[in-house]
Amino acid sequence: MDWGLPNPEPTPVTFDLSALAARIRLISSTGGIPMITLCAAPEWMTHSTSPDVAPTASHYQDFARLAARIAQAFPQVRYFVVWNELKGFWDVAANTWNIQQYTIMYNDVYKAIKRVRPDAIVGGPYVSMTPYPTPLYGTLPSTPHGAWGYLDQRDLNAISYWLAHSSGAQFIAVDGEDFPQTGPIAGPLTATETYSTVDHWLRRRTSLPIWWIESPIQPADSNWPQGLAAAIRVAALVQAACSDAHVMLQWQPEGGEGIPDEGLWTATNNANGGKATVLAHLLPGVLSALRYPMTILPGQDRGVLVAGGSGGVIAINTTTGTARAVISGRQITLLAGQVTVMPRS
Repeated sequence: MDWGLPNPEPTPVTFDLSALAARIRLISSTGGIPMITLCAAPEWMTHSTSPDVAPTASHYQDFARLAARIAQAFPQVRYFVVWNELKGFWDVAANTWNIQQYTIMYNDVYKAIKRVRPDAIVGGPYVSMTPYPTPLYGTLPSTPHGAWGYLDQRDLNAISYWLAHSSGAQFIAVDGEDFPQTGPIAGPLTATETYSTVDHWLRRRTSLPIWWIESPIQPADSNWPQGLAAAIRVAALVQAACSDAHVMLQWQPEGGEGIPDEGLWTATNNANGGKATVLAHLLPGVLSALRYPMTILPGQDRGVLVAGGSGGVIAINTTTGTARAVISGRQITLLAGQVTVMPRS
């Protein structure tokens, strides 16, 4: 609710899931795979009109029952992520996340859903893995960092706590929110390494499938041409896939509306909208290759990313000029923003 959908439980035990049902029908009718983010909460659970406020502790069970009701009402939906970016769980006094309270709420929701839908695939904690140009408060020398910036130790601590104390999960959800606001610090391709760095850090701590629920890459003031924007989006997908991420979602598939990342189709609020973008044309081939394990191939020009595996080879030029890629000892030339997918022969 609150991101285009009305309150599904306006008063206690009074449900209206019709708007949500319409969304699920739309997704299913277009061949999509539906997933529900269980956030925000009805006002009577939060005592606030803001969607960024979490339920009070006394209403965690109410929120869990609502989540279970939704899961039961939509058996065609298999995937559920609990809450969004830890909204409302910031401890101002301690200057860190109140991950303990989030985990209590998560466990209530997880158990409630599993009671009515044992087949449901549920995950959390949807922590934002935001890179910063310099180390932040409480950041340790060992905190993952690189030319792309520094992670915040408080975010890492929250994930570690949730992993140790959650009642169960079928995937771990993380978020690249606010990523464009920091850079790119050392070039677009270097910026995509944030995703692989986080993936490697997570993989050392859990075997759960890694889901990037949001994965922005383009700074708001970049004004990249469509071809370049698509190439850098593909580079981010490749970085994540090569570091064992299972899912990478894009916040908004439609272009425009103030979202800098290139969409899959142009804005539909005009008569000429709804047309496939450069990225939409590239993705079928890219995703077909990424279904199989791939590794990054070293020895490339600056701004060039090449990955290969049993699904073929993907070569990407994220620069504004011509560059070369080296594949099995053979050089190929890539134009600015060019993405080439070579299927397995």
